[in-house]
Amino acid sequence: MRKAFLLFAAAALLAVSSAAWAAEGDIKLPDPEKFGGMPLLEAVSNRQSARDFADVELTPQQLSTLLWVTAGVNREDGKLTYATAMNTQDIIVYAFTKEGVYRYEPASHSLTLIEKGDHRAATGKQDFVARAAVDLVFVQDIERWKSTPAWGRVSEASIKECAFAHIGSATQSAYLYAASQGWGARTRMSFDHAELAKLMKLTETQAPKLMQCIGPKP
Repeated sequence: MRKAFLLFAAAALLAVSSAAWAAEGDIKLPDPEKFGGMPLLEAVSNRQSARDFADVELTPQQLSTLLWVTAGVNREDGKLTYATAMNTQDIIVYAFTKEGVYRYEPASHSLTLIEKGDHRAATGKQDFVARAAVDLVFVQDIERWKSTPAWGRVSEASIKECAFAHIGSATQSAYLYAASQGWGARTRMSFDHAELAKLMKLTETQAPKLMQCIGPKP
């Protein structure tokens, strides 16, 4: 009886703390987990797209590790966990949660609050997008190409096409982390570009390209 009570109390405390940490505005994420977990080949074997999600929130630690795996800094020189041409780092990752819309800042491993409230449904036209614990939105900023030798030599159309190669690298990492946790994940391209750009306060050089639902299954 006492053990059951302690487990219930711990779960309640976790739920309260998870909501509180996300409601304060900008967030400094805890250090991501970088060791352990499911073996890579097993995660690859389990990787799949899903449509069924439990409407639950991730803990700060879970969200921290997910974002680091997807698009975090993994070297002292500031390079990231996914590949970009000439290290342009032209992809910005946004996290839509029940508490708000956040921009992920890889260098500081933190979240900048863009808009409070639950806007997960705005990331797609399918009903399940509003239930996933987090909807990641991948945005390309072509302004970041101006500091590379490619600027002025490569067409804007080619630069925009590079976004999908970069995002594909990032989403595959997210897929594998989700598989290792027994979660569901799904990439999507059906969404209202104009609505999202306005909600996320994007500039003229920034454009949402791809979505990814991630979270525990029912």
